[in-house]
Amino acid sequence: MKRREFYLELFQKLQNGETVKVWTDLEKGSHSFEAPGEGTFFEEEFAGRTQVVVFGGGHISLALEKVLKTLDLTLTVVDDRLEFANRERFSEADRVLTMSYEKLSEVDFGFAPYFIIVTRGHKDDDICLRYALSVKHSYIGMIGSKGKVALTFDRLAADGISREALAEVHAPIGLKIDGNTPGEIAISIAAELVQVKNQKKRSLFSEELAQGLREERGPLVMATVIEKNGSSPGKRGARMLVNEKGDIYGTVGGGTVEYTVIQEAENFLRENIGEDLFEIREYNLSNEGAASLGMICGGHIKVLLEKL
Repeated sequence: MKRREFYLELFQKLQNGETVKVWTDLEKGSHSFEAPGEGTFFEEEFAGRTQVVVFGGGHISLALEKVLKTLDLTLTVVDDRLEFANRERFSEADRVLTMSYEKLSEVDFGFAPYFIIVTRGHKDDDICLRYALSVKHSYIGMIGSKGKVALTFDRLAADGISREALAEVHAPIGLKIDGNTPGEIAISIAAELVQVKNQKKRSLFSEELAQGLREERGPLVMATVIEKNGSSPGKRGARMLVNEKGDIYGTVGGGTVEYTVIQEAENFLRENIGEDLFEIREYNLSNEGAASLGMICGGHIKVLLEKL
């Protein structure tokens, strides 16, 4: 499979909510979705688009919508009251569902969603929490005082739900920033969700990269950070596309290293028409190396350049 087609297929898998493993053969210059044999490989796990489901359409959910939609995720809001779950009220959410919480099992919320429970009362909290615990999930957070949470957990434990499962629920929800207003509470919830999500060492494949792959007809260079040490810019797995004009999609961390990569990719596409490129470039940002690139940070970074 050609490299451009491989990346487009990868993006489609991620859009479908899959978590995908990829092996890049650093000797042969190829990619695979299946575990390879012997060789030197750059192995990654990609996370599908984050699915967040908010149960409850009250004032905290309204504030959450504004905060969460600044992130790269899909947001669904559910409430059983039409006046609290409608498009006029939640204009930025990807889906707004007006339905009984008793029927949550009838809805496809995507792969391993992040569940946020902020309903109006104990009864609905119980129903939503039971449902969230019954399906594959990446995070469950429930609002409420310590006393309310303890009573809810006791009821569920009495019905056979294990204490180990309940211990994984983030309740009271959110990072401890002593938030009082809906906006502050929303920020604490979103921050906790991001913290949990980023504990998983996964690569991301942005919509911006996919846009470049779909729209650009000419040759491209994909730059991928495959190794970093110290305080060098760019995370492992960060990617950037460069076209013949030096236009870019994505980023490998910014700064002078990114500028240098863009220049190298642009020069290759201009001066080596018809030739392949699959090469690892190293940038030493320690002491003299950092000074030569106009940077004050130290460290070491390896970037894979491949022609698509």
